[in-house]
Amino acid sequence: MRFSALLKTICLATVVTLTGCAVPNPSDIFSSTPEKDYSKVYLRGVFNWWEVTEPFKFEVISEDLLAVEVELIADGQPYDFKVADATWSPAYNCGLAAAVDALPLGDSIELYCYTDSLNLQFMPSETAMYRFNLDVSNQQYPKLTIQKIAR
Repeated sequence: MRFSALLKTICLATVVTLTGCAVPNPSDIFSSTPEKDYSKVYLRGVFNWWEVTEPFKFEVISEDLLAVEVELIADGQPYDFKVADATWSPAYNCGLAAAVDALPLGDSIELYCYTDSLNLQFMPSETAMYRFNLDVSNQQYPKLTIQKIAR
């Protein structure tokens, strides 16, 4: 047992010596998350054939808020959609982690931004302009809120 402990100590000392004592703190490795830039995301869904088009690009309102306004027709059917960049990058493919009913107007929902995210749904109660607000203050899990714009 003593030989094993001595061998481990020697190996650790060798590693520290060879790396110049530049061994990173393991908590630093796992706690750091890269900054995400949501300035190039779009509202993509059945209303625009899931395409990337300028009228559906989120506009930067402030450091932590982006928004896009679209007209939706109330035809009794929910609109399927996601928030995504032009190439459906996994880090910007934002939807749901699990299936839920259509989003209620005014409620905020946390988005799940990974390859396997599920579509969001919204069913407008009346034909109108709607504003989709994207709060990115938590970059890993942004929040989406839909509000009707008064005419």
